[in-house]
Amino acid sequence: MAPRHPRRFWIAAMVAAAITTGCMPLGLPRTIVITEAQLQEKLAEHFPVQQRLMAVLDIEVQRPQVRLLPERGRVAAVLNVDATERLSRKRLRGRLDADSQLRFDPRDMALKLSGVRVSTLDVQDAGGNWPAPLHNAALLLAEQLLEGQVVWRASASQAERLARLGVQAVDVQVTSRGIEITLDAAAAGALPD
Repeated sequence: MAPRHPRRFWIAAMVAAAITTGCMPLGLPRTIVITEAQLQEKLAEHFPVQQRLMAVLDIEVQRPQVRLLPERGRVAAVLNVDATERLSRKRLRGRLDADSQLRFDPRDMALKLSGVRVSTLDVQDAGGNWPAPLHNAALLLAEQLLEGQVVWRASASQAERLARLGVQAVDVQVTSRGIEITLDAAAAGALPD
């Protein structure tokens, strides 16, 4: 039996298809979920990070191991650190534990670390711990090195569409599912599933 109003049937079918495929062009909010595994993979692209401290110490921070902290709205990371004293060429190895909030930067169409806190920087040589002033300076440098690091970036085509739509307001939440990025209403439908 044919539908009584074929035009209405096709319109309803197209709307249903748009809703089920996530392509609804009505300006509804859109959420992107980045899982812990996806975040780990993306972070690997941006490491190692190198920095010189007071022209005396070269520090290299290796790829982190990440975990989500949804109860605190933060992401935690454990990173291996190599440091070389430039005068003696003595190498130091250690571990850095840090956590951070995340923010979306609409200029770069990227998700970045924000409010980085280093809780542990355990770098030891065969003779014992670093002197306190050097250790404290290294803690501050580690936070500065990590602050603003990109952890996710929209693809070129996604970034172009988001920029064209003028996306500015983006809500970023760390949940048990992953990092949820909810685009403002103007950007709904800009990204494919």
